[in-house]
Amino acid sequence: MSGIESCGPVTALTLGLPSTTAVMHPRGRLTKERFYTNTKVGKRLRQHFIEDIDSITMLAVIREQETGIPAGPLTNEINVIGLEQSTEHPPLEVMEHIARTRDELTRHRSRILFVCMNGSMTKFAVFRNANVAEGLTEGSVHMGEPVECESARVRLNGTDLDAVWDSLCAETILGASDPTRVDRRIVSRTRIMRLTKEIDQLERRHAKAVQIGQRNRLWDERQAKRRELEQEQQGETL
Repeated sequence: MSGIESCGPVTALTLGLPSTTAVMHPRGRLTKERFYTNTKVGKRLRQHFIEDIDSITMLAVIREQETGIPAGPLTNEINVIGLEQSTEHPPLEVMEHIARTRDELTRHRSRILFVCMNGSMTKFAVFRNANVAEGLTEGSVHMGEPVECESARVRLNGTDLDAVWDSLCAETILGASDPTRVDRRIVSRTRIMRLTKEIDQLERRHAKAVQIGQRNRLWDERQAKRRELEQEQQGETL
């Protein structure tokens, strides 16, 4: 095990990945400078690389030759990259830049599962490209819930790497490995969270309102939001 790359206590093997996917030391050590030198990187993003990240390590490469799982129409490989954080804040801008750069270099055929290390805790993160047909209007980074490093696991579910990637994204973002219409479910989850927040705000405003006209208007708005929420929750299960 000492011969393979690690990010803190995490390695490809501790994540539950096949030993064939593990990157050997020191091939996986990626300098921060390679991601912002000689590229169009602004001062703010450069500072995030310098101040928010201690190290960047390629932990594993998931391809057909390592796993026997065939490439999909959209995905040839999935890289597992460990990021040791210098701060409490997730390095969202750093991950987005790395993901977009890798995406362009591989002609949109490579994906990245980030493993963000912060002390004894870790979070998985993924970058999902825009999928306008499913309502996802722009690409962005999505973070999973924090877990103890020793409990962090990666499961390769799917008949090809497209399905494996969607399953990893579903597990990270939605807490369920079902890869069906991941982007639609992400959009639905976002709407449900927004509607839930808006309903809570309307309830508090209604409780404080004194004028009967204002109370009635807030009541109607709250009921309309509740109906919208119920419809979205029903649609999410389809």
